[in-house]
Amino acid sequence: MTEPDATRDPGTPAVPGPPSVPPPATRREARARAAAPAAAAAPAAAAARADGRADDGAPDADAVVTTGPTPARRYGRGRAAVAAATSAVLVAAVAIAGVQLHQARERAADAEQRAEAIGLTAELSAAEDDFLAEQRRSAGTEASRQAAETVRAAQERAAAEEAARVAAEQASAEAAAAEAARAAQEQADAEAAAAARAGAGAGSGSASGGAPAGAPSNPGIAGWVDGRPVDANGNVLWVTSVPTADGDGSNGHMPASAMCQVPWGTDQLGFAQYLRCDAADALTALNEAFRAQFGASIDLDLTYRSYEDQVAMKATFGGLAAAPGTSSHGLGTALDVQEWVGTYGFGTARYDWLVANGPTYGWYAPARVRQGQPYAEYWHFEYGPGRTS
Repeated sequence: MTEPDATRDPGTPAVPGPPSVPPPATRREARARAAAPAAAAAPAAAAARADGRADDGAPDADAVVTTGPTPARRYGRGRAAVAAATSAVLVAAVAIAGVQLHQARERAADAEQRAEAIGLTAELSAAEDDFLAEQRRSAGTEASRQAAETVRAAQERAAAEEAARVAAEQASAEAAAAEAARAAQEQADAEAAAAARAGAGAGSGSASGGAPAGAPSNPGIAGWVDGRPVDANGNVLWVTSVPTADGDGSNGHMPASAMCQVPWGTDQLGFAQYLRCDAADALTALNEAFRAQFGASIDLDLTYRSYEDQVAMKATFGGLAAAPGTSSHGLGTALDVQEWVGTYGFGTARYDWLVANGPTYGWYAPARVRQGQPYAEYWHFEYGPGRTS
């Protein structure tokens, strides 16, 4: 900006034209000249105000008029500066308020998230408590059920054991009663047989009295008691029974029509041997193979045994004999070879051959009479197609 011309009359309008820009030294001198009268007049004006003389307001002809911003213009500039500053302050305040609002919103959002997290944690905790409570309730229910099941099982087991005990006692009592009845029957049969033998001996009057029709004659037979041969010492010589025509087919009562005489076999006393016909046929085939192996027939001792003979043998031998009505001899399906241990005993050639080859023809040695069993009988064989022991 150019300095105003201090020499121009303030009342004369300025004529526009190209501005005159004096050199720096000229400008300093002009400002100095303009400031000198004002500086000289300042003390006088101050003195006049001190003496109370009022300025009549007339312009001082000698005053130097300086050009520059008027007070109004300076005031406007101040107001603009204040307004600008105020605007800047307001902008800053708005910015600060915006930042604070943003921060407040963030804090509110954080608080809301924390509240939601706290609420969710509370819900999860409540759900967990409910779950644990349900688990405890279920565990308690299951424990109660298992306890009740255990009690019920124990009661059922105790009841079953008691029932089994009672049944065992009852079965034992029934078995004891049956055994007592059987023993009584055997005793009665034995007494009847003894009485019959005594009557037969008294009526015969001789050693050969009482012999059945068709009985063989043998020096070893000293007499007959109750239809059975005895030796010189009165011991019964046990021989094969003769089936009767009136047999009903039960054990010891086989009818003659179902029985066949073994055509090639007798015992040492010459008594015939009888077996059920199918068993007799199978034994004949077995004997043929035996003869081919050893050059002699099987030495038979006993085959069929009637019920009466079973009773008499039980009375004589006790536990060594089968209960009457249960012997396989009573069905015509068993045989005894001669009790010659050196010929038919366990481990002999004949015994081993019969055990190995007998099943081919339906004849076998039962396991209960094999070597090592309580009642081992090397002489006993039974008929049962398809069986080996």
